[in-house]
Amino acid sequence: MASLTQSKNGSILIADDSEAIRVLIKEAIATSGMKGKIFEADDGVDAVKLFKEFRPELVILDIFMPKADGLQALKAMLVLDKKVKIIITSSTDNQKLVSDGIKLGARGALLKQFDKQFVLHTIGNVLNQ
Repeated sequence: MASLTQSKNGSILIADDSEAIRVLIKEAIATSGMKGKIFEADDGVDAVKLFKEFRPELVILDIFMPKADGLQALKAMLVLDKKVKIIITSSTDNQKLVSDGIKLGARGALLKQFDKQFVLHTIGNVLNQ
């Protein structure tokens, strides 16, 4: 698995309106031994603000969030940095939205029925791209 400490700034932004999902992702990262700063946002507007300020290596971005949805936030982040690594998440298996996110530039996707190992597998795959 790629190490965040070996990457450009070793940070991750987790943007999800569900605190439980953010906690699950943070726990998965912590148990993997990856080190790095984790930023959190609970809506799309705050996610873009944090992205602008900290330029994290990886963004884990929920599709359905208040203020601005994940696809809007994804577009805004890609305007700021075309090489940003983004994983989109969704609580629904709406393949069109997931497909739209990948077409826009997300590098991976997670459905929220995931477990910690699947989260780590997806993070590793995207960081190694």
